[in-house]
Amino acid sequence: MADGGLLLPIFGSVAYTGPFAAMISAEHRLGLKPDAIRRLGALAVAVTEDARRVAMRLRLTNAETRALDSMGHRWWRLAGMDEATAKRRLYRLGEDRYRDRLMLAWARAGAGADPAHWRELATLPERWSAPKFPLKAADFIARGIAEGPALGQVLALAEDAWLAADFPLDQPALKAIADQTVTRFTRDHRL
Repeated sequence: MADGGLLLPIFGSVAYTGPFAAMISAEHRLGLKPDAIRRLGALAVAVTEDARRVAMRLRLTNAETRALDSMGHRWWRLAGMDEATAKRRLYRLGEDRYRDRLMLAWARAGAGADPAHWRELATLPERWSAPKFPLKAADFIARGIAEGPALGQVLALAEDAWLAADFPLDQPALKAIADQTVTRFTRDHRL
């Protein structure tokens, strides 16, 4: 079908049969059930614009569209990442989006990709659960940050620092992150 050009009118672009076959193989290696949206992503999505176009042409549901869009969003950044980076991605994306995007990256990695490394990354959600961000708005209000947009910015900066510090949960580390974030924010915003 792809060689004969039959998929072009369906998807509105080329079909990626190599990544499609690689996705089926990756699902098999991981013992996962076949997933139609993940396979559709491998076959027709290289960037988020592809996801939106395919979703419109095939009249996908909102949930299916969001899943395809997430898969197409910078999937190439997952290639070559270490486990610490993978943990941060898993935290930010959630288990389903992480696995789908990672598997698309794996499917597009080509024949030279190390399947053992990709398998390690793909099974991370079974081996590790992302903790919840332990700092709260009250931690920063107590340090002099007023409620409002500034508080949201400080919380986002603190969460980034917490992720960069590899998810510490001990009180001294959390206190240091909160103090450093407030100091940096007040200095940068001349508060």
